[in-house]
Amino acid sequence: MANNYNPTIVRGDTVTWAMTMTDGSGLTYDLTGSTFTMQIRKSYYPGDEIVEYQKGVTAGTAFVAVDGITGGLSIEKTQGLVYVTVGSNYTKNFPPYVPVFYDIQMQYPNNGGIVTVLRGTINNLLDVTEN
Repeated sequence: MANNYNPTIVRGDTVTWAMTMTDGSGLTYDLTGSTFTMQIRKSYYPGDEIVEYQKGVTAGTAFVAVDGITGGLSIEKTQGLVYVTVGSNYTKNFPPYVPVFYDIQMQYPNNGGIVTVLRGTINNLLDVTEN
């Protein structure tokens, strides 16, 4: 079952968080060969997408931080770290005081199975200073 994380942000800000992928014994996963996909939607229904990020992890993939304007997913494959950045270009369009919905799914490299690793809502406060 996926973990839930429900951050509260100020509309128009860049939001970043990290998660570590571990097994039941606490050992980190080697994420090589996995593909991660994140969607943010105004509702649970298809067609209400605000943004989608996707990142494939190959043997030669190096960790690269993403910019705060557009955002994306960054992976440190051998340490099992997944960094999520939702860019300010997207958060400025989130409705104030109405949560948007997201999830992050991982596709396994060995059998193509898919698992939701994190899900939740992003709650949005109005900003005072507009950029």
